[in-house]
Amino acid sequence: MAALVVDAAGVVVFANAGACDLFAFGEVPPDLAISALLPDWPLQATVSHALVVAAGGDRRNCQVKVTTWRSASDELTAILIEPESQERQAAVAARDANLRLRYVIEMLPEAVCVFDANDRYVLWNEKYAELYPDIADHLKPGTAFEDILKISLASGRMPEVVGDKDIWLRQRMRKFRQPVSQEEQQLRDGRWLRHDDRRTPDGGAIGMRIDISELKQREEWLSQLFDANPMPMLLCDGTSLDILQANRAALDFYGFDAATLLSSKACGMHVESEADRFAAALLELEGDCEARTVWRQRIADGSERHVLVYVRLLHEGLERRLLLTIADVSDRILAEAEANRLAAHDMLTGLPNRMCFYKALGEALKTSGGKGVAVFCLDLDGFKPVNDTFGHAAGDEVLKMVAERLRGAAREHMVARLGGDEFAILMEAADGNIGDVARGCIAAFKSSFFIGGVAVDIGISIGVSSSPEDGQSGEALVQEADRALYQAKASGRNTWRMAASVRRRQAVSRRMK
Repeated sequence: MAALVVDAAGVVVFANAGACDLFAFGEVPPDLAISALLPDWPLQATVSHALVVAAGGDRRNCQVKVTTWRSASDELTAILIEPESQERQAAVAARDANLRLRYVIEMLPEAVCVFDANDRYVLWNEKYAELYPDIADHLKPGTAFEDILKISLASGRMPEVVGDKDIWLRQRMRKFRQPVSQEEQQLRDGRWLRHDDRRTPDGGAIGMRIDISELKQREEWLSQLFDANPMPMLLCDGTSLDILQANRAALDFYGFDAATLLSSKACGMHVESEADRFAAALLELEGDCEARTVWRQRIADGSERHVLVYVRLLHEGLERRLLLTIADVSDRILAEAEANRLAAHDMLTGLPNRMCFYKALGEALKTSGGKGVAVFCLDLDGFKPVNDTFGHAAGDEVLKMVAERLRGAAREHMVARLGGDEFAILMEAADGNIGDVARGCIAAFKSSFFIGGVAVDIGISIGVSSSPEDGQSGEALVQEADRALYQAKASGRNTWRMAASVRRRQAVSRRMK
């Protein structure tokens, strides 16, 4: 046994051979404090188990006896140290580890239980006992988990909702014996628990019971918000772009059943020319995306819809998710298109108006380099009497019929109404068929127009100019075609004239004078 003597100041003044062996010093170092050897000094009892710092910094628990007496000059204390056996040390270590483990599991917010390799209870915390009051009195170390489940089933106070007891017990034990088992269980009081059981390397198991009622409630609220949202919504995988969920509004909007829609991708409804571009935009997304681009999609009946797509980037653990909200803006797009069409078209006949004609003429000259463009200026002969005799409403009906006849005669070239009974035709890349179009327009007026059963004959005069002979600007071409039109009218009407021919005749006439 190691023996030490310390003075009243706590300095070691004597050490026997056993102490020298235990603490590995040949003789007592001067001014050696006993607290360096016994960190818990002074001890609270004359006999106790205390931590001793032995040779080389080795720390061990030893039985320590303390005796104090007064000498003639000082108060001395004898300390007898008996190292514990390895078995005793192992038992103490196991006890301390058990206490630390119990302390840890009591700190956890979840209900926890620990089992040995034979599925018998080893430890559990207070939250576990509180969660299962029907078995709390039966919980003892060494009790089999299956026996506890049977006791709970027999009590009739089991918190879980159970159907067939035998089937439930077999399924529960089968899951419990798996390396990892997770499931969600609803309790009778409406709460939800998540069971998380995992096997340990020594064959035992650790079980956790986590109250997920609030999480389930939030999931339910989010599900209701998702499903009941009047806007079509799609939840998609952020990598594959597979559609994972679709709300009712999305099914109604696209007209597909759930199975069909959930087998598609986020870009699957887009028209072919836009699908790849939309998919690339989603894959490159690094954050939420406010809808700015109008996309074209096709629904189940084959019709086309114009949509804005709002995207929210979500993360479920390591998984990347995309929440798409679709806004149908087809009516707006159609309304805008109609407004643009009306702004560029004549309200009465539906033909392009003067502004639209001049814009198209300028673009044609630009793309053709100022060559091969012909302009027809057309004016009705004998139209004024129609308005005077039958009224403006009848005249409007005649103008509509005139527009239809000119469309047919123009051979898909642009026909415009410049105003009143003035019309124009734009021919791009003219290739010698100017005369055919002009004669076709005149021929279109050989048959009478009928107003309230009364036949009315109307003719048409046409002036034509072409670039570059008659000019290279739109204004110049229209002016030259207009001059040729007046020459056609002066020549007896219901005929046509080319601007270049008119200029040649005028030049010859001047020379003859």
